[in-house]
This record gives sequence, structure tokens and C-alpha cells, in this order.
Amino acid sequence: MVVVPEFIVPPPGLIPDAPKPDAPEPTGYTRPPVERGEQGDHTVRALPARSLPTFTPLPSGPPAASVAVPPALRPADAEPVATASFTLESAAGETIEIAGRVVVGRNPAVDVAHPDARPIALADPTRTVSKTHALVEVREGRVVITDLHSTNGVAVQAGGGELTVLDPGAPAELEVGTVLRLGDLALTLRRSPGLTV
Repeated sequence: MVVVPEFIVPPPGLIPDAPKPDAPEPTGYTRPPVERGEQGDHTVRALPARSLPTFTPLPSGPPAASVAVPPALRPADAEPVATASFTLESAAGETIEIAGRVVVGRNPAVDVAHPDARPIALADPTRTVSKTHALVEVREGRVVITDLHSTNGVAVQAGGGELTVLDPGAPAELEVGTVLRLGDLALTLRRSPGLTV
């Protein structure tokens, strides 16, 4: 009959030699009975508990992208670019400067859909302009108008052509010289002589 050992015996030289019996034991460690040459319980005993090292958490701040980059290291396209500025002129000679985004009307209110727009009140002798009539914005050097669901609508007439009524909420690009009709109030789009940065 073949006797099978209760554990696997490693080949010689694979495991270092056991410490000599006269070597001092580590603090807080008791050698299991098997290592002491005793017969009995073969249960593996846990080492005494020890505390884990502590670490200081990193500061939680804004991402590294917010760190200021010296001007010499900025890409060339990061420099401010001069953008065209436009005006809307009424038949009475009133001039309205258009730069960025503006909401025009009799007494316009900026809503959550256009929080960065600047409200501009129009003098309306025709009494056909809605309180908040249209959004006019400059996008990459082009002027775009959107009817904000006004009562009497927005119509455009480019180059003396036909008058086109815009669909509410649908943006339309305008050319310089185009006549806008907000209700019955006519405004002409002109390019401003200066540039804004």
C-alpha cells in the first residue's frame, strides 16, 4: 500500500532552510506546534493585528486644465480674434449695435434658453413689435436671426428681393443690407465701421 503524504513536499533547495531553534522569535509571534516538533493541531494561526499606514488625501480642487498657461506656451489660435460688429438701423435713424447675442423687442426679457443674450428695447411707433420678439446673434462673422414666437412674426428682404416670412424658432442667416421686418418695424442690417475684440 502506498502512503500519500498530507502535504506536498517541495524539491530540495526550493524553500530556504528553517530558522535555527535558538533564533529569537519575532515579537508577538508564537511558533505553531508543528514547527516546535509537537504533534497536534495543524491550524494556521493569524499573526497579531497591526495598524495600516495612513495617507493624507490629495486636495480636491479644480482640474489641472485651470492652471494658467504662460502666454509664450499658448497655441497661436488661443489669442483673441477680432470679430465683426453689426448695426440695425431704423428708418427714423435709430442705430442698434449688434455684437454677440441680443434679444430685441418692445420690452425684451432674457430667458433660460438664451441666458448670455443682452436685451435691447426697440422704439416701436408701429405698435406691432412683441415684448420679446427675436434673437439676433453674430456667429463667426455672420448675423443670424431667430423669431422667438412673436405675435406678428419676422420677415426678411435681401437685396430688394421678395419678403420672406421666417418660421418661428428657425434661425436664418442674414446678409449685410438685408431689411428685417419685426411686425411692421423695418430695420436694415449694416456692418459697423469698427471691429470689436
